[in-house]
Amino acid sequence: MTQLEFEKIWQDDSDYVLCHTSGSTGMPKEIELRKDFMRQSARRTNEFFGITDSSRLHTCLDFKYIASMMMTVRADEAKCLLTSEYPSTKPLGEIAKYEEIDLLSVVPAQMEWILDSEDSWRGIKHILIGGSAIPMMMRRRIALSGYDAWETYGMTETASHIALRRVGEDDVPFETLDGISVEINDENCLVVKMTDGLTLTTNDIAQVENSKEFRILGRADNCVISGGIKIMPEDLERKLGPFIAFDYCISSVPDKKWGEKLVLVVEIPDNIDEDLLKEAVGVRLKQYRKILDLGVKSPKEVVCLSQLPKTANGKIERRRLKEILNSF
Repeated sequence: MTQLEFEKIWQDDSDYVLCHTSGSTGMPKEIELRKDFMRQSARRTNEFFGITDSSRLHTCLDFKYIASMMMTVRADEAKCLLTSEYPSTKPLGEIAKYEEIDLLSVVPAQMEWILDSEDSWRGIKHILIGGSAIPMMMRRRIALSGYDAWETYGMTETASHIALRRVGEDDVPFETLDGISVEINDENCLVVKMTDGLTLTTNDIAQVENSKEFRILGRADNCVISGGIKIMPEDLERKLGPFIAFDYCISSVPDKKWGEKLVLVVEIPDNIDEDLLKEAVGVRLKQYRKILDLGVKSPKEVVCLSQLPKTANGKIERRRLKEILNSF
């Protein structure tokens, strides 16, 4: 879907917009979002970043997803300019280095290209990074780059993000936008409460600091039980992040001894020997097992794949990955 096509949908007489979830944790599904609900979300973000009628927004994402849809709504609410481009891993090709952008929306793979570029786009005031987790190595690069980049937490059902945190090396919690509070239920899943009375129970295991601040440990349906211990792959991935230079993921396979055996899956670059990579990663794991106090949470095996299965937004398809591992 293009920007113009969505703008026509946004301006029509319907009270709803038909949206599609990303499908990273299951089959993609269609949901209807009220336009007034989307406007409320847009106003919260505009207020946070100081977006006015003189601002310029730019998105590098597909308009079939909520992230770019909401950039349109934010621009409409602020009566400001929105520009867009065809999604690619090499964004901003038509943007001059001196052009000013008040709010840019990208996924991590696109942010990596921005960081890799010889000349920085210093005209970018704020960057929203969503769609998938930001690798630790990228966090460090962003922290050193001088970009004001923000990691988002939200989903299609919440009309994009409901919380933000500035990207850096520190493990700071997400902070909710105005009018939104959080708590956890008996299963430690995050519950989002909005001013209009909407309450949404997520499938994310969370650590809540207070009604406005929280950390996400992982998704409940990704939980691995190995040796009787519940392990959140995403939490373990964050701990290992500083020590592994390649794209990787924690998964599991059935095992007679452990019930489920933790597996570290590494995406192997074309110019790297698989055996050498597995040996190097294995050595790293042994070095940091005690430092990180991994215990039973330490991966028992290293598997190399030419490519990790991902959605268009860069999220790892964990169910598909397990299918691949179980086919070996």
